[in-house]
Amino acid sequence: MTVSDEQAIAIVERRCTTCHSEHPSNPSFPEPPNGVKLDSVERLKAMSDRVQVRAVDTETMPLGNLTGMTDAERDTLGAWLAGLAKR
Repeated sequence: MTVSDEQAIAIVERRCTTCHSEHPSNPSFPEPPNGVKLDSVERLKAMSDRVQVRAVDTETMPLGNLTGMTDAERDTLGAWLAGLAKR
C-alpha cells in the first residue's frame, strides 16, 4: 500500500496533535508530552521510529486511545512509515 504524506499527516492531525503539537488543544497538556511535536510532516518524519513503536507496534499511543485511532489508521500510518525507509 502506498500512502502519501498528506494521508499520514491527516491521521496524525486527527489522532495525535491534540497533545503532540506546538500548542496542544488537550487541556491536560499545556506543553507537548516529552517535547514530542508531530504537527508537520517534517516533525513526523523526524520522530518516525518512535511513532512506529508507540502508535503502530505497541498501540500505546494515543494514550488510552483517547482520540479513537482505528486499526485501519494504524495500518495506514505503518505503511507510510515503511515507505519512508524506501525513499
